[in-house]
Amino acid sequence: MLARIKTALDQRSPAQVTALGLAIVGLLGIFDYLSGYEMSFSIFYLAPIVLVTWYTKKWTAYTLCMICALTWLLVDYASGHGYSHPLIPFWNAGVRLAFFLITAYLLSELKNHLRYEEKQARVDGLTQLFNARAFRELASKTLQAARRYRRPVVLGYIDLDNFKAVNDGAGHAEGDRVLQTVARTLNRCVRASDIAGRMGGDEFAVFMPETERAGTEITFQRIREELLRDMANHGWPVGFSIGVAVFPTAPTTIDQALKRADHLMYRVKQSGKNNIIYEEQSSED
Repeated sequence: MLARIKTALDQRSPAQVTALGLAIVGLLGIFDYLSGYEMSFSIFYLAPIVLVTWYTKKWTAYTLCMICALTWLLVDYASGHGYSHPLIPFWNAGVRLAFFLITAYLLSELKNHLRYEEKQARVDGLTQLFNARAFRELASKTLQAARRYRRPVVLGYIDLDNFKAVNDGAGHAEGDRVLQTVARTLNRCVRASDIAGRMGGDEFAVFMPETERAGTEITFQRIREELLRDMANHGWPVGFSIGVAVFPTAPTTIDQALKRADHLMYRVKQSGKNNIIYEEQSSED
């Protein structure tokens, strides 16, 4: 039940969630008034605050906190409850507002922290590209859509040649700089719709949806040229063995595509390294 509610809320826009929160506050105000001042509804006002804080921006949640405190104050006055001093209702409203604001702030910080941790779990810490797990997940989703509509996809697998020589000769810190440079170059060369990831060690992959053979060769040739230029500029003796699997129609799984691209990359290794092999693949093999 809760999972279905969360899924439904995830599909709503922030404006729709805010409208829902305001409607809940209105209903709470009505029930609060009808029940009289003897029954406290304080905890129930947290429900719309939590909802809006989690699914919208922080300042939207703060605004709702003020609306909740104001609603509570109006209900107090409408109920005809008397106080020993006319300022007491305003004091109570201020205390309630502070409580609501603190709750919204803490929940917002928790949300931001969780999102940061989620992002870090999907990103390679050294290169800031997607890690292998996130690459497979994202590419798999895109692949399924491409397969449904029988659209072409491309997967390129890149392995650094002589990378060990840099690590052994100049140290691991210099090797890290090589990997970071490769990642920056890939980000610079691929489209926003493409997915680039570090698969582990000195191996990278690029998944490109909606790409034909001609466009593939232009893109990967540019990637290789810029990578080699970057290596030469830094004096790193590193080359690139690249296998590019071109699928006129998408394969069944991303692992299938990775396996074929990886096989092509090893063919480059066996034939002298530092080159590219392109090959059209049958998605049904």
